[in-house]
Amino acid sequence: MTMWKLRAFATTTLALGLMGSPAKADDKVLKDLPGPIDSLEDLQDTGRMLFLMADDNKDGQISQQEAIDAAFLVVGGQFFRADKDGNGAVSKEEAQQARASLLAQKPLLRVAMQRIQSKNPDANATARNAEQGMMSLVDTNNDGQIQSAELKQVVQTTVQSVYAMADTNRDGQMSPTEVNAALAGAARSAVQAAFQQADADSNGQLSQAEYDKAIVQPANAVFSLLDANADGQISPQEFQTAERALASQLRRLNVPEPANSASNLIESRRRPAEVAPVPNFNASGTRPAPAPAQQPTAPAQPRQ
Repeated sequence: MTMWKLRAFATTTLALGLMGSPAKADDKVLKDLPGPIDSLEDLQDTGRMLFLMADDNKDGQISQQEAIDAAFLVVGGQFFRADKDGNGAVSKEEAQQARASLLAQKPLLRVAMQRIQSKNPDANATARNAEQGMMSLVDTNNDGQIQSAELKQVVQTTVQSVYAMADTNRDGQMSPTEVNAALAGAARSAVQAAFQQADADSNGQLSQAEYDKAIVQPANAVFSLLDANADGQISPQEFQTAERALASQLRRLNVPEPANSASNLIESRRRPAEVAPVPNFNASGTRPAPAPAQQPTAPAQPRQ
């Protein structure tokens, strides 16, 4: 199975296991862990966020250009982060540094990759081959670097291809319904791909041995993640450590609603300035001139 499938299965399996574990201090967080029942709502929420991000003119539709612009924002941000010297190109070294920086910011992802690579000697070679394949796809002039123009062309071509498939009524616009349908289609394709990969003899069916193998491989990856000291045993302490780590990661995804949000202001019946200082900008958009400094007054002379 591919790396992303292993990570997805590991997260889901661990989450399901934690949902059945005894409640602890993070009980509220653990109750919010993802499960199969939430998959449809998660897809719809993802579609809603993607739609709001891409619908630049807020007309309730996403044009092809809006989809391309949204992709440019996402991919371009990663490109600029990787292009440390600012020369408009990302070398192999800069790409490797960007990957190392990502793993440094995502400790769970780093540990997962390290464990999988230690258990599977071919994992490093597979990862290198994937990186080289991606470089060959984008690096059209074969200079060993990813130029901004090359990346832009690949992104635009990819978005146009996906857009053509997702725009099922061929009106040149993407509605929220079509976005959700496209996400459902992508999920179905992923399931079909996983089935085909597990079907080793390609007879269109999964035998018990094929099914067992498909389940055992990701299960072993989950076991490696939980077995922190690599002794072949999962202790209660190791499971609790993994539980706290996952709960902490999920907690970071929760963005608290600001005290001065519209709903909180209505509920509290307070004005924005009563909650937090409101900056005052003048019409030209520049900072207001500072107030003149007060001149120190001379000390009063004692009466004679």
